[in-house]
Amino acid sequence: MRRAALAALLLCAASGARAAVDRDNSTSSGRWGAFQLSFSTFAPNIDSEFTNGTQPYETVFGTTRPLLVQVLFSRSVWISQVGSLDVGLGIGYWKANGTGYSASSGQGSQGGSTSLTILPVQLAVGYRFDVFYDQWGIPFAPYLRGAIVGDIWWTSGQGAGSFSPYPANAQGTTWGWAGTLGLALVLDALDPSMARQMDYDTGINHTMLFFDFTRESVNNFGAGNSWQLAPSYWMWSAGILFVF
Repeated sequence: MRRAALAALLLCAASGARAAVDRDNSTSSGRWGAFQLSFSTFAPNIDSEFTNGTQPYETVFGTTRPLLVQVLFSRSVWISQVGSLDVGLGIGYWKANGTGYSASSGQGSQGGSTSLTILPVQLAVGYRFDVFYDQWGIPFAPYLRGAIVGDIWWTSGQGAGSFSPYPANAQGTTWGWAGTLGLALVLDALDPSMARQMDYDTGINHTMLFFDFTRESVNNFGAGNSWQLAPSYWMWSAGILFVF
């Protein structure tokens, strides 16, 4: 009986050590940074800047929320047993199409097609709590991120149509800030041996699916003559993250 109990104890210890080694091996190539691809629905809150009852954005583009695609490339500047502090650069793409109206004839007079395009660029600092998986084997990684955002935008139109009260062809950059809270699912836990092989072949330590919420304000930090290019709501995003 004692021999059986001792054998069971040694087997459990060996299993626990092997699991810990497995997780350690998943980062054996060393950690350098991360790359993520995200998707979300988006609509700027431009109409909040108008106090005379007009809603030029909704009049031209409606109430739909076109897809926003973004990428973020980060460098890990500090790594501990708890998590990783990353600094990154990101860029995205978003476009809305609508029907303009003549600024001189009023909102009832429709013009040609028009569009608004936004390329959001961000300098981000984020912290991801890797301890849950790396130390305890729990396949979740909560994270938070703050960013300075610069939205490069331009409008385009045809004929007399315009995004009133602005010209049919205008451009600019609007600055602001963003804060994000999210949770990632560590896919390595589904097949640790495959994850170790991927790390060996490509240097990717972890592959994660994530979901987060972002709150933004992009109106040149409250400038009175600026559009509010951030949404009026907490914007959700989902995507894939590679840690390498």
